[in-house]
Amino acid sequence: MLFDKNKFSKFMVGFGYLMAFVYIGLGVMLFLPSVYPNIPAVLKFAFSFFFVAYGFFRLVKMRTKKTDPND
Repeated sequence: MLFDKNKFSKFMVGFGYLMAFVYIGLGVMLFLPSVYPNIPAVLKFAFSFFFVAYGFFRLVKMRTKKTDPND
């Protein structure tokens, strides 16, 4: 085979956690008023809420998949 499935699986799990934290970080960054001053506050709030919620959704989904005995 060209690659080891076990190493690739561990890499993808780590990458999934990294992306969840990236979404949460982007959402928190959008909450700050000085980061994007030209975007309306309501639009910034909507997108930041979406990014933070999606980041936590990914974290919970990955955590549940890791602890699920049926997997």
